[in-house]
Amino acid sequence: MMQTTREKILDAVFKLVYINGYNGTSMAMILKECGIPKGSLYHYFKSKKEMVLTVVKERINPRMNEFYQLDVEEGVEGIDTIISTLYKVSKKELLVSNGCPLNRLNQEMSPVDADFEEEINLVYDSLRNKILLLLNNSSLVEGIDAESLSEFIIATVWGSISLSPKQSSQKRYLSTIKHLINYLKSLKV
Repeated sequence: MMQTTREKILDAVFKLVYINGYNGTSMAMILKECGIPKGSLYHYFKSKKEMVLTVVKERINPRMNEFYQLDVEEGVEGIDTIISTLYKVSKKELLVSNGCPLNRLNQEMSPVDADFEEEINLVYDSLRNKILLLLNNSSLVEGIDAESLSEFIIATVWGSISLSPKQSSQKRYLSTIKHLINYLKSLKV
């Protein structure tokens, strides 16, 4: 199936913003990457901001579900699904080397733009709620605050994959994340 111009624009914007950040991506870069005239770009989107907010909704949000496979599986402890996902993340080379696209955009844009903060928070809340659901479908030791634990898991993963590309590697991610995995295993009843 041939990709529509709109889809081509969104894919190009995702790639460029992921690599260069929002402020490091110019309209000229987007036009060059898409290979389309300026008028065509503005036919679909009024501004770079509108394009990137659409990328959050239509590219990053679905990819979060792909990167972090956190669905409840019948007969599987939720905490085991989380642990399995933590290992699977290490196999996502682009994610480990370039960091989480949502977190990168969050760091750059949420402090300065309420629209970005709102859109990014929707995706973050969805991810946190999936982890919370998995934790609530687990046999954990008494007294565990699943809500704060879900945020701790996200913060640890994002922190370990948000190092500079020269500091990031699968080996480094796994050596960092093993402490989180060991902690999560210690919470199982």
